[in-house]
Amino acid sequence: MFRRQFDQAGPTGSKKRIFARTLGLFRPFGGAVVLLVILITATSALDLLPALIVKGIIDAADAGSAAAADGSAATSRIDLLFVGLIASVLVSGVLGVALGYVNQSIGQGVMYRLRADLHAHLQQLSVRFFTQTRTGEILSRVSTDVNGVQGAVTGTFTEFLQNAITLAVALGLMVSLEWRLAAIALVILPLWVYPTMRVGQIQRRLMRLWHEENAKMSSHLEETLSVSGVMLVKAFGRQTHESDRFEASNRVLRDLSVRRMMAGRWFNLATGLFGALAPGAVYWFGGRAVVGDELSIGSVVAFAVLTQRVFQPFAGIARINTTLLSSLALFERIFEYLDLPIEVEQRPDARPLPTPKGHVHLEGVSFAYGAGGRHALADINLEVLPGQMAALVGPSGAGKTTATYLLQRFYDPQAGRVLIDGYDLRDVTLDSVARAVGAVMQDTYLFHASLADNIRYGRLDAPLEDVEAAAAAAGLRSMVERLPEGLATVVGERGYRLSGGEKQRVAIARAILKDPPILVLDEATASLDSRLEREIREATARLAVGRTTIVIAHRLSTVLAADVIFVFDGGRIVEQGRHAELLARDGLYASLYREQFETDPLDETPTDPRAGHDGATTIVEVAVTPGAPVGRV
Repeated sequence: MFRRQFDQAGPTGSKKRIFARTLGLFRPFGGAVVLLVILITATSALDLLPALIVKGIIDAADAGSAAAADGSAATSRIDLLFVGLIASVLVSGVLGVALGYVNQSIGQGVMYRLRADLHAHLQQLSVRFFTQTRTGEILSRVSTDVNGVQGAVTGTFTEFLQNAITLAVALGLMVSLEWRLAAIALVILPLWVYPTMRVGQIQRRLMRLWHEENAKMSSHLEETLSVSGVMLVKAFGRQTHESDRFEASNRVLRDLSVRRMMAGRWFNLATGLFGALAPGAVYWFGGRAVVGDELSIGSVVAFAVLTQRVFQPFAGIARINTTLLSSLALFERIFEYLDLPIEVEQRPDARPLPTPKGHVHLEGVSFAYGAGGRHALADINLEVLPGQMAALVGPSGAGKTTATYLLQRFYDPQAGRVLIDGYDLRDVTLDSVARAVGAVMQDTYLFHASLADNIRYGRLDAPLEDVEAAAAAAGLRSMVERLPEGLATVVGERGYRLSGGEKQRVAIARAILKDPPILVLDEATASLDSRLEREIREATARLAVGRTTIVIAHRLSTVLAADVIFVFDGGRIVEQGRHAELLARDGLYASLYREQFETDPLDETPTDPRAGHDGATTIVEVAVTPGAPVGRV
């Protein structure tokens, strides 16, 4: 199963494994990461230098006030230290700009690669994944989750390094100034480790739940706010119902967000109190040491400053840890998609399919959509010679469309082979299969783009002249002339600005432009009026000329002139032959034929899609099963 049922009780993956894999994303940027560490070290040292300079200034002032004869020397030293203070701040600022540039370059590079890898991997998944996963959930992972990760990649990791290096340098300076105070700090700071880890685990679980609920909401919005969804909701008057569904999901997101924000608030309060009291404790201890002549005033002030500089990065690391742990939930969701198996994979030694002649052969093919499920195809043997027209007929759910899916290599069979010109499709490149087989399916999908771009999808490098010729051949000329922007007209989401017949003609024009040697026609004229049916059939006839054509026939008169008819039933081919032969056998084909013509006696003229548009042949179709769904399996 592609779609995992996630454990709602908490994270599902190994934190250590996910973190190690996340760090692996930075491997291609090794040189830049080394430069980043150097810059962080330099800026951290420069940020701590003012504490030592302040110590020097105070000690020089104290010494100068104690010995008036050395006042001028002390003043000069104070001035020099002040210049050093200004220089350290300026240099730190310049290095900070360089640090920001290197950090963003690394972070955005990681995000670019992650987005590209995720998109490329999703493109390689079989159709099975997309039929089992809601579009909104996919979009949520590709968009929302990846964007959520961006903050961790571009900020959190760098901040963690910066705080860790600052903490190490500051502790070293504290030890050099007063080892007893430094020892106390080293004992107290680790006490924050366990509560920090605990808060991080809570936020990681809440983050995962939030993004899963957000994915559900995205799916709901994608389904109900699309053109099709809106029309369905309005047609059934379900606006209140959908608002209630959205309200419930929105309420869950609100509650999870509050819980995320409140997680660890008491821990953060304790951390803030410690940060406020620590400098006071240093001044108390240091004041007593100054009275006892054990420390200078400058050392006490410097130590107090360093205490804050130690606590700030440690508190930052504590906060970052919770952020990292919660970000791991996003990385985990992204890695789950990256780890999905590629069912239809191109072999490393795959070769392009030579110039295909159009010989199609399904040899002992068996296929089931789900593991252990009913076979959609069982031991299918089907052969179509170059230039022949083959018709696939049978009741809905018999396996006709599945056979064409295997021919286009949307799936691979569990048994048997699918061959074109004797080449097993698993041994040739996916691109060459896509170039060899073209399809005009019932459900025409158009992009929210111009009419020209939708047609040009058949051949991306086609010049405008070829696009215009394909449109004319598909019978779109009169429609294009009526449009104010012609071929530049945007067709709307899924082509909803066009009628059903116009969308079908766009699909035919796309296939004409592609010019494949093998053509699959899943007849889509049953829902159109007779005039549009005739226009679509004539355009289809022009498209089929000179090609191996496989027609999924829902109307029997289409197959009257077919070279070979394959009758499907229950995933098997139960009959095979020409129209007259099959009628003579008085089997399933004859039964379907008689049933349909008894209910809808239309023209029985043989109709060959290859006949061209010479006025001699008109395709007239008769549905196989009255009221049956169009040929989906």
